[in-house]
Amino acid sequence: MGKLYRVFFTSAFLLFFISVSAQRSGRTKDPMLKKGEGLEVTRSDLNKMRTQNQDKKARVADVYMFAASFSMLDSVFYVSDIQLVNDVTINNKWFIKERLAYEKQFTDYVAKDDDESIMTSVVFSEKRKKLVKQRTRLIKRNKKKNGFAPYMISDFKFSIPLPESE
Repeated sequence: MGKLYRVFFTSAFLLFFISVSAQRSGRTKDPMLKKGEGLEVTRSDLNKMRTQNQDKKARVADVYMFAASFSMLDSVFYVSDIQLVNDVTINNKWFIKERLAYEKQFTDYVAKDDDESIMTSVVFSEKRKKLVKQRTRLIKRNKKKNGFAPYMISDFKFSIPLPESE
């Protein structure tokens, strides 16, 4: 009988504690989230959070880069030549500040009309030899594993994007 009381009081305490801890100021009495409730983060919020601390460590360097893109609706894989781009802002060793602008340049060049289905990525390094290996590996993997036909684009040139106006 004592064990039954202990189990009852323990479960009652847990239920009370859970209901009290679920109630926060400004929340409804219903602990279940309704549609549209909860944390919502936009893409601009995520970009702002990512770049806040990176701007402190930013540096300008000359890097080698190439772009690669493909479409989900097509079996062609577009790859640009490796180019030396001067005065690129590197936030840390993994992110280029103007990455979206460089990707948009290549997407606009590859897909004049249909840039909705094209996914583009820019790969960079300060060492050309490392980038050559990475590009070769990327082409082989997408050709063999994903069945894409690589299409080399040699006449595309990256241009330094204009500063963003915030």
